[in-house]
Amino acid sequence: MEFLIILLLVLFNGVFAMSELSLVSSRKFKLENAKRRGNSNAKIALELAENPTKFLSTVQIGITLIGILLGVYSGENLTTDLTAQIQRIEFLAPYSHTISTGLIVLLITYLSIVLGELFPKRLGMTFPEPIAMFVARPMNILSNITSPFVWLLSVSNNFLVKLFGIKTTSESKVSEEEIKAIIKESAEGGEIMDIEQDIVERVFELGDRRINTLFTHRTDLVYFNASDSWEEVREKINSEKHSAYPVCDNDDLDSIIGMVMVKDLFRPGLEENFSIKEIARKPLFINENSFAYQVMDLFKKERMHYGIVIDEYGSTMGIVSMDDVMDALVGESTEIDQEEYQITQRDETSWLVDGQYAVIDFIKYFGLNTLLKTKGFTTVAGLMIHKSASIPEVGDKVIVENLQLEVVDKDGQRIDKLLVTRIDK
Repeated sequence: MEFLIILLLVLFNGVFAMSELSLVSSRKFKLENAKRRGNSNAKIALELAENPTKFLSTVQIGITLIGILLGVYSGENLTTDLTAQIQRIEFLAPYSHTISTGLIVLLITYLSIVLGELFPKRLGMTFPEPIAMFVARPMNILSNITSPFVWLLSVSNNFLVKLFGIKTTSESKVSEEEIKAIIKESAEGGEIMDIEQDIVERVFELGDRRINTLFTHRTDLVYFNASDSWEEVREKINSEKHSAYPVCDNDDLDSIIGMVMVKDLFRPGLEENFSIKEIARKPLFINENSFAYQVMDLFKKERMHYGIVIDEYGSTMGIVSMDDVMDALVGESTEIDQEEYQITQRDETSWLVDGQYAVIDFIKYFGLNTLLKTKGFTTVAGLMIHKSASIPEVGDKVIVENLQLEVVDKDGQRIDKLLVTRIDK
């Protein structure tokens, strides 16, 4: 009978330990989802989680009382019975009481640790939300019963906190890294798709990217002159098809006077008395150091999908579109006729890379040191120039971690193609 009482006390201790850890480990959004589905226990669990002092004090009272009761039922009768059995062994008889006391202490300690702590806590960590909802109602009832003692403990605790000048901290917020870890864990567990994980990670990465890593550089722009005739405009569109084109004065990209959408060129009767200035829309100018999400907000505010990127001196750096931003977000082009800079794998250890390929994507592709992002360049060609400390020529090579970069083609002074080879250090 005494052993049964001890076992029950140990199991009750386990219930308290399991309840404490399950509620602490529960994810609030899962409990809120269950609450919205009409689960009343989830509602109670959330109320307990919002008042942790009351709940944890109740748990502590329960565990302390069980510890006292275990002391009362310390197994004296079990010790007496075991002593009588050991005394039958002649050479152990003089030490029978000591041996039996030690064995009973070991047994109770073992049961308390395994059944009263380790196993219940493992259950609480493995199934936090279901267990939290299961124990919420009885724990809430117990909290109400012990509320006078809980109040006394809370007042005493707060007094000691103030006495020692301990500052209470507000509830910690979930960080970006923690969200990424949760997403990664969910993807590994099959709860979300890999593409969903990829998009979420890109959402955070895009928030740190400036627009000068996403735009189309001025050297790659196709533009109209304000004096272009209908035939000249049509010829440029046929040679390189895009959704929009900048309009410049005097063939000068630093004097952009507007943007022309291709759809605006299909108005009936437009060929007669054609003037590109009349159909050009007011341009949206964007600072090159703006962040991607700032530009998205600007696009929404101005109801435009294209912007002219300028530097601090007002010179045109290039053009950025909503497609460029979405490209970085979803990982593939949203405009079928848009030319993309690429990495082409030649064999297991070498790749052909466009010089204007974004260095951030290059770093991610090859798993390089992310500190390279802060060196003041935005393309692989810029990385090559940075490492060379000069304008490299065809055949020049540099080493970046475990990669060798070699210039294989130039267009004037512009690095067009690089051969990237993985080397063994």
